[in-house]
Amino acid sequence: MYKKKWIAYLFITPMLAFFIIFLFYPFIVNIYNSFFDYESILDKNPRYVGFDNYLTMFTDVKFQRSLINTLILIGLVLIFQVGVALILALLVNSIRKLAGFYKVTFFMPIVVSATALGLMFNLFYDYQYGMFNQILEIFGGEKVFWKDPSILPRLYSLIVMPVIWQYIGFYFVIFLTGLASIPEDLLEAAEIDGGNAFQKVFYIQLPMLQNVTRSVVVLAITGTLKVFDLPHIIDPMGYPSGKMHFLGTYMYEVAFQSNAGGYAAAFAVFIALAGVILSFISNSIFKQNKDL
Repeated sequence: MYKKKWIAYLFITPMLAFFIIFLFYPFIVNIYNSFFDYESILDKNPRYVGFDNYLTMFTDVKFQRSLINTLILIGLVLIFQVGVALILALLVNSIRKLAGFYKVTFFMPIVVSATALGLMFNLFYDYQYGMFNQILEIFGGEKVFWKDPSILPRLYSLIVMPVIWQYIGFYFVIFLTGLASIPEDLLEAAEIDGGNAFQKVFYIQLPMLQNVTRSVVVLAITGTLKVFDLPHIIDPMGYPSGKMHFLGTYMYEVAFQSNAGGYAAAFAVFIALAGVILSFISNSIFKQNKDL
């Protein structure tokens, strides 16, 4: 079987065809479209504008605001989403009772669709009947208008919180799988040498998770760059005045509400390039340990 390489090519061909048709070809067409100005999405005779869409993008105040919001979100995701997932994985890996229950519970948000989660959090933020205001009333507090546009930090946190919460379980499972691959002999040897739980974490488990952490960071960065669903459901217009837009939500507004197809195509190219650059930077910081 191994001598007949055509069998391997036979299995690879469907996947390769899928990537070419649904990934590479659309991306090349998107790059081509980014050099034109479309009157509408169905415009068959667009006007060639060269790099004007890219130049406009970097002078667009809403784009600058959405880029800053996305970069802030990336930082929060790396700290809280990835950080909390790592802590939860370390805790669950260290217990035996109810470990299965915690694994299912922490992974549950991934199973629920983003639309359902967005609608659920909108109900939580409701002024009259929302869960958060009801909790405040139970403890003697006053109701709060959570989506107050005059308080941007609060509004920003309301959008970021469900985004971070949804994918903690995803990275939790990845870290848990990495922890399961660490040989028990190393941990037992550490115990014999008198190492406590914290020493095992910092001197054995975290170094052994170096390659896993590297992959998780890349996934977190690229996933955050194209985040769209939850922010769009909670705040579809980037209210107020587009200050709460992210790259994905603003690209949607440009493409389907402003009908600027070429400008939106330039957005997509920028997001792809930003993902490559940030991934390269993260891989340079978290160097691969080939000994693992």
